[in-house]
This record gives sequence, C-alpha cells and structure tokens, in this order.
Amino acid sequence: MSNGTGTSGYGITIFKPGTPSGVRTRGIIFFVILCILMLMEAFYFLFANSAKPFVLGMPFGMFFIVLIIAIEFVVLLILYFLESKGMQGEGGV
Repeated sequence: MSNGTGTSGYGITIFKPGTPSGVRTRGIIFFVILCILMLMEAFYFLFANSAKPFVLGMPFGMFFIVLIIAIEFVVLLILYFLESKGMQGEGGV
C-alpha cells in the first residue's frame, strides 16, 4: 500500500493519488463484501449440507452455489458501473 508521499517506487498502490475518501470507502466495502461471498462459497458445506429440500429443481447445496455466484456477478457488475461512471467524470474513456 502506498503512504501517499509518492517518493517511493515500492509497494502496491490501491487507489490513485487524489482519490476522494468516499470512493475509497466504497471500493473497500465492495472488496470486503466480495471476499466474504467467496469465503461463503468455499465453506458452504457447513450450512448447506443437504440434498433436500430441492430449490428450482436443484439440491439445496447446488442451489446455494449458484445463488452465491449470481450474487458475486451482481456485485461485480455494480462495481464495474460505478468505476466506469467515475472514469467518465475524470475524462477517461
């Protein structure tokens, strides 16, 4: 992570210099939500460990995985549109 001084060429820069704090907060919140969703998908067997009930013709475990993937898609789509709107405001493509 960058400390904002810009003198060191080392490290990871998460946000561009001059990024407003609201945009930074929103990006961090989306990142945390996405990480939690991915962890839920990896450990779904702890709370979705049954073949019954059937939901939309799928066993509950399979339905849960499909649901989490759909939610991840929606979160990434929202993040994409928010970032593209921000790029247009900065004069980007």
